[in-house]
Amino acid sequence: MKTPPFTNITVFILFFGIALIEALQKQNWLEAALFLALGILSLWADFKKTS
Repeated sequence: MKTPPFTNITVFILFFGIALIEALQKQNWLEAALFLALGILSLWADFKKTS
């Protein structure tokens, strides 16, 4: 079954984006970098898998 368009972007924004914003507000730079790296990695893997 084909997923609707922009599903990967929505998941990225909801989970990793909110966690990244929270980490930045707490000024926890290591946690912010971790969430940003995990988010980009998962987004890249999703797009690579669908190609």
